[in-house]
Amino acid sequence: MNKGRTLALLLSVLLTFLLFASACGSNEEEKASEDSGQKNEQKEGNKPANQEGDKENETPPADEKKEPVTLKLITWNVGLYQEAFDMFHEKYPWITIEPIITGGSDDALIEKAAAMQTAGDPADLTWLQGLSDWTNGGLLEDLTPFIENDPTIQNAEVVEGFTDAFRTGDKIYAMPFSRIAAWIVVNKDLLKKHGMEMPSNDWTYDDFLEMAKKATDPAASEYGISYDQTMYYFLNWIYPVANGSADNLIFMNKNLTQSVANTPEVIADLKWLQDLTTKWHVRPTAAEGEKLGWERGNNFLTGKVLFSMGLDWLLPGYQKEAKFEWDILPMPRGKATQATLQIQGPTAILSASKHKAEAFLWLSFQYELEMQKWMMRNGSNTWVIHPELEDYIDQVPLWQGKNKEAVKMTTTMCCGMPGASVPDWSEYQGTIDTAIIGPMYDGSDLNAIIPKVEAFNKKTLESRKLLGW
Repeated sequence: MNKGRTLALLLSVLLTFLLFASACGSNEEEKASEDSGQKNEQKEGNKPANQEGDKENETPPADEKKEPVTLKLITWNVGLYQEAFDMFHEKYPWITIEPIITGGSDDALIEKAAAMQTAGDPADLTWLQGLSDWTNGGLLEDLTPFIENDPTIQNAEVVEGFTDAFRTGDKIYAMPFSRIAAWIVVNKDLLKKHGMEMPSNDWTYDDFLEMAKKATDPAASEYGISYDQTMYYFLNWIYPVANGSADNLIFMNKNLTQSVANTPEVIADLKWLQDLTTKWHVRPTAAEGEKLGWERGNNFLTGKVLFSMGLDWLLPGYQKEAKFEWDILPMPRGKATQATLQIQGPTAILSASKHKAEAFLWLSFQYELEMQKWMMRNGSNTWVIHPELEDYIDQVPLWQGKNKEAVKMTTTMCCGMPGASVPDWSEYQGTIDTAIIGPMYDGSDLNAIIPKVEAFNKKTLESRKLLGW
């Protein structure tokens, strides 16, 4: 089945740059109910997080004795998150988070969780990719009662649908620990060289193409669009949504039950993206990229690319290493809307955990303004809506001298990355996504993906029925 082949490949690319960002970038700088079944009689609805007067959100007094607890979190990376673990420990001094590093596929994560449980030392939390393999084995705790009784979450105004992003039926088995937005990064030196200026934030994909054409000069080894895999993947996922050809990212329909990657509309969108290489030649072919010595990781720092992808693990490196002036733009507007990619990394509490109440404090901590600001300082997006956060964008060192309005508007832009609540998701990415990337580099027939999409659509409906989703 080769489950997670593409996901593992992409994760290796992303992990490389997460570690690079950690090395290159510098970083500045409730008590929740422990009884998840007890109803919170003070629930007041849709109020900002961290309100003054909310006694249940206060850190317990220093003289209140607590037994030390170590939460074991299975993850494929630590990097900048160690700082967040330390912030959590500062608020809850009796709780320490210990990261347990393993592979990034669900197979590897589940294997590690099973091994720890067998050894009598079960993990408490885990990052994950898809939910179906975990819930099918009864490995995850239902978070619904915790969420319903947590004052921080209940009092936070959040982006619509965010807390329910990983709902399956009437249960929520995972919650996001990140919301990483995608921007277009722009080499302003190349803009100037080719007589162009920064476009407005409501620019279009037609503008994107025309500007890329002007910046392309193969004789000078300069191209309008970067050659790296991140750019290929994310444009493939976002462009059909912007054109109204798909309701959700990665070619999924509105209720995430079927892929529409086999429809004429999506195939036409993918053909337009393929033409960036094969027709308009605004990004290098595979052979040209290899001749230039460009890896498929990221090419923006060569200074030879006008447009590339900007994400939180890349931005600190750009800030530290770029020898040219750069800025950001929101993803362009398509025929239907202006969409971006919001990577909502899921984390869950393992059913075998001996410290579920303490583990949920970590999940709740993500909704606090302190943690939301930490995400902003590191180039991530936020999901809590609060005037203090909008104002804070203007103070973040990373965004000084940059297009701050693009950052602000991206906070509420569609769309959250699907996946965890789609049965057989790892297999989908390992077959459909892989089948699409090849033609983007070599110009082969995109219609070859249609039988694979049809096979997935049949299987995922069967799996959904078996899971009771």
